[in-house]
Amino acid sequence: MKNITEENLDFKTFEREIFEMMCKIACELMRIYLELRDLSILAKRDTKEYRCIDKRTTTVKTVMGEVTFTRHYYKKASGGYIFLLDEAMKINCGCGLISENLAEQIVVECTDKSFRKAAGNINSFTGQGLSAMGVWGAFQKYGEAVGQQTARLKELDDSGSTGHLGNVSSRVIFEEFDDVWISKQREKRLKPGEKAQAPRKKIGKRPMHIGTAYTGWSQSKDGRYKTENKIAYASYGEASEFTSMFWALLRNCFDMDGVDREIMNGDGEGWIRAAAELIDAILQLDPYHRSEAVIKAVSGKGDKKMLFDAIGEKDVPKTLDAICDLLMKAQDEPAFKRLTKLYEYFYNNRDILLTWQERGIKLPAPPEGITYRELGTQESSNCDIITQRMKHRKGSWSTEGANHMAQILCFRNTVGLDAILGTLPEPSPGEAWVDPLSAAKAPLHDGKGYGAEWLYAQMPFEQAFKTNGREAIKSMLRMRPPSGLRFI
Repeated sequence: MKNITEENLDFKTFEREIFEMMCKIACELMRIYLELRDLSILAKRDTKEYRCIDKRTTTVKTVMGEVTFTRHYYKKASGGYIFLLDEAMKINCGCGLISENLAEQIVVECTDKSFRKAAGNINSFTGQGLSAMGVWGAFQKYGEAVGQQTARLKELDDSGSTGHLGNVSSRVIFEEFDDVWISKQREKRLKPGEKAQAPRKKIGKRPMHIGTAYTGWSQSKDGRYKTENKIAYASYGEASEFTSMFWALLRNCFDMDGVDREIMNGDGEGWIRAAAELIDAILQLDPYHRSEAVIKAVSGKGDKKMLFDAIGEKDVPKTLDAICDLLMKAQDEPAFKRLTKLYEYFYNNRDILLTWQERGIKLPAPPEGITYRELGTQESSNCDIITQRMKHRKGSWSTEGANHMAQILCFRNTVGLDAILGTLPEPSPGEAWVDPLSAAKAPLHDGKGYGAEWLYAQMPFEQAFKTNGREAIKSMLRMRPPSGLRFI
């Protein structure tokens, strides 16, 4: 209290010291409550099922600071070991010994800022003193929890045992797919004796698949439109794995039995075409990529207008003929190559060049408050969800780290992380995530496993009357000679 009563203390320092003092008091109150709750569980437990072995100490990082407390450890009659307090309070979350509130704060900060800046912000408004690597580690564990939950959802969807359909009903679903090129780290090969923390350099960019789905658009009072019931998913890897995971999430959110039409928007890549054919969706070339191709290939304003007019007339052969005319008039080789590339792009996608509206496709009437508009929101979604955090900050990503960040960004910006982490039952105790312990912090004995009870059993004659013979036997079992004896 001496510093607080100083006359020259400014308000900022005073506020911080009061905050730190209250955090320490809160941590102590949490410790007292947890230990009292543990004693209550000890008294009320089923003694036939849970046999108390000993008491053990652990530390949980919270928004107030580190809370160190002791709780009882039990052996189950049915097999295995358990901390009943941890089970009752759900202390261990997917991020190890970090409270759920703190983990959520870490995730929110890391999805907006670099790990170093996120650590600084968290330390400034909590009672923690986390390093950048500590924040990175907690974020990766949260990403593992999200990844494992989505993988379990996919397994249940494949087996048909999800037990329910999505609760969002719509006769039409709009889907958009694209690739975002992310800088990738080199997978460094470690030489004998080389440290695993050695820096890794960029090796160029790699495409990350991203997809979004929604049921239509709603208009706000200021006249702006926003997509409704939007979900998003992104990951590296094979396109077939990505699309199957995306559709599993789609079935978890939407009542697919009531869907009459699926409209798919893409840039003409082969994997997007294959996905559309697999589900018999109406595929169209993304208007943004279509216009971008024309602008990059054609230099003259009059020539651009001619092509856009041909597209606006919904006449694909006329559009291709117009490009051929421009090819005949090309005055240099670079212009000829650009126009040739444009012709090949439009010709290969001639069957999907026009949008569903330009083709005159009739869709079921939208629900009240929902309208159907021209697709083309994917580029904006890429920017809002992925590129602002992962692409434009001179960073590079490992495959695992990029998947964790991309999936968390997708769920946070659409359905919410709780909707994913709360979709399925909690993993079994065998799948729990725990912090690795160093040799200095590892307990002398963790009590887990089977067939090792003999390591902790009493020595022969431990409680019996000591004689020279019994003392000699005990000493031999301990691999040391008894006092007063000498082996020859």
